Amino acid sequence: MNTDEAILAELRKMGAWADRQRKMSKWGLIVAAVIFPAMIIFSIVTIHQTETKLEHISVPENHDWCDVEGNIRRCDLATAIQIGEELIQKTPQYPKGHEHLATAYLAAGKLEEARTHFAEAARLFPCEEYEKNLVAIDKRLATANP
Repeated sequence: MNTDEAILAELRKMGAWADRQRKMSKWGLIVAAVIFPAMIIFSIVTIHQTETKLEHISVPENHDWCDVEGNIRRCDLATAIQIGEELIQKTPQYPKGHEHLATAYLAAGKLEEARTHFAEAARLFPCEEYEKNLVAIDKRLATANP
């Protein structure tokens, strides 16, 4: 009988070990079932908050004369004129800038403003091209046929 008791004791040990393994597996699955969705939800919330914060950050736009030309080509003349005026305030002695801005005004049909900037470009850098543009604008203004 001594052998039977030893076998029973060994079986009890194995049963207790199996019970512990089942409990550990069960609690491991429960923890995984709670932690993984919590991590996913936390990540989604964090990403959403980060995107929201990034939307509110305003990046100052550094425009250049290529933006004016691009907006003229896209027929966004109001933006081209606005950017051109901002740039002319920064670099009033740049004749090519006055030419770009005059071109934007000319495309928008604002002949007086175009003439003013072509005249300024011609004053800063006398050349035949600016003079021809001035003559053409003067003729348009004289005929009042933009």
